[in-house]
Amino acid sequence: MAFTDNDVPAASEEQGRGTDEVDSAATTDLGSAAGVLALAQKLHEEHVAEGQAKRDALITEGQSRHDQIIGEATARQEELLAASQTKHDALIAEADVLKVDATAEHERMINEARTRSTGMVVAAQEKRAEVLQGLSRERSLLQKETEEMRASVRDHQARRKSCLEGQLIELGQTGTDETG
Repeated sequence: MAFTDNDVPAASEEQGRGTDEVDSAATTDLGSAAGVLALAQKLHEEHVAEGQAKRDALITEGQSRHDQIIGEATARQEELLAASQTKHDALIAEADVLKVDATAEHERMINEARTRSTGMVVAAQEKRAEVLQGLSRERSLLQKETEEMRASVRDHQARRKSCLEGQLIELGQTGTDETG
């Protein structure tokens, strides 16, 4: 605040007056000095009050801004947490589905392999039985042929023996007939 003419101390106006005038002015100056002090005190109190009001306004504004930023950050944090939890839950659900699918596929493959294995074992056993039956038939035929050949050889040997014995007897009779 600027001083008005009324606020200026009388001592500054009295420069150049005489001592009598200075004494009477000194009394006036005391009144005006008290006024100046009162005015200064009043100005001081106004400035302090303005400063405190400004400080309180700034603190209130700062606290308001702080609360707003904290509120926005908290909302964003909750939003991110919710989105993350949703994504997490979706991934877990997807993983569970994949796990169930993989387990089902595993079981299907195992069952298919068992079925194929069983089928292959059955086919191999049937083939073995078929081959063994074929070999058994062939063996029986070969044994029969062998027996027939042995019988044929025995018959042939018996006939040959008979023939040779007959020829020996004839020869023995022819030799006795000629000697006799």
